[in-house]
Amino acid sequence: MKNSKKAWIIFRRIVLLLFIIFLINYFQVESGNYKNEINNKTILTEEKIKEFESDVRDGKFVDIKDYTEETYIDTSTPITNLGYNIGEGVNDFINNKVTKFFDYIGSFFK
Repeated sequence: MKNSKKAWIIFRRIVLLLFIIFLINYFQVESGNYKNEINNKTILTEEKIKEFESDVRDGKFVDIKDYTEETYIDTSTPITNLGYNIGEGVNDFINNKVTKFFDYIGSFFK
């Protein structure tokens, strides 16, 4: 009886921890932080677009590095890094282990 009660307490703590990690990641994505990080790498300002168009029209040498701006600010925290690492681990598990498992099960039906 004691072992099942202890196992239930451990299970609830693990589920609670996973739920908290999920909430942190959810609010990070919903707040736009994740989208902002990705967009910062690809944004061209309106002025740079006009400058690019005029350089192409004039026949000048064009390099993308001349028209992009480096405005990336790292806003990650240890908690977001932990969530990212857990997500990568789950993704790796699903892609490798679960796929191999279903391939193994599928081999019985061939």
